[in-house]
Amino acid sequence: MQGLLIAGRYRLADTIGSGGMGRVWRAHDEVLHRAVAIKELTAALYVSESDQERLLHRTRAEARAAARINHSAVVTV
Repeated sequence: MQGLLIAGRYRLADTIGSGGMGRVWRAHDEVLHRAVAIKELTAALYVSESDQERLLHRTRAEARAAARINHSAVVTV
């Protein structure tokens, strides 16, 4: 998946972490010209449809929380 363009703007570079929920990719925002992190959810492949909804809800809540972090040592979400 390295080099893949996601949503017409995020170019995947390399994997920077992984766990039970999925992988985190270092990527480049081709529109804003900045480094970003992209979370790939792989856990959704192994759970029921109703659990997928809960997983999506939790992931969105996590993204909102991470987006509030503003620090020079943290990649912008």
